[in-house]
Amino acid sequence: MAKKESIYSKDVILVMAASFFFMFSTMFVNPLINGYAKDLGASSAFAGFIVGIMSIAAMFLRPVAGNLTDKFSKYKLSFIGGVLILIGILGYIFTPSSGWLLLFRLINGTGYVLCTVCMTTWLAFLVPRQHVGEAMGFYGLMNALAMALAPAIAINIYQKIGYREALIASAIAAFLMIV
Repeated sequence: MAKKESIYSKDVILVMAASFFFMFSTMFVNPLINGYAKDLGASSAFAGFIVGIMSIAAMFLRPVAGNLTDKFSKYKLSFIGGVLILIGILGYIFTPSSGWLLLFRLINGTGYVLCTVCMTTWLAFLVPRQHVGEAMGFYGLMNALAMALAPAIAINIYQKIGYREALIASAIAAFLMIV
């Protein structure tokens, strides 16, 4: 009887781990960004704009990221996306004002778009065609796990140590994604 070959190579596992960390990093920030923007002096309307700008950027950048993914290395684009996420989060930590927070939110959003598009397609190329659904299911599980854990952890941490200090956990997750 033939031994069933595992589809979970080192590369597949690393892409799934990286996916968890970039998603954790992003989802960690989401419940904090509105309050943090107001803490930095933003009006409610401007704070809402800062929160939403990442989704607006994603709307316009996803088609661009998709085309880039077809032309360039998914590894390099994912790496660039991770670096942009890290720059965005470090910017959140050190920003002196809500205006700068908007800029760093756009940088973070650009990295997020690159990572979501590139890692999904990269994973699809790493596994045999007949196992793409299985791999995507586990990839989705990593993302769902990050989306479930990060906001709860963020809210609990920021209430104890403050926004800037809490955001360091998000930066660590972004750094782990890059590694």
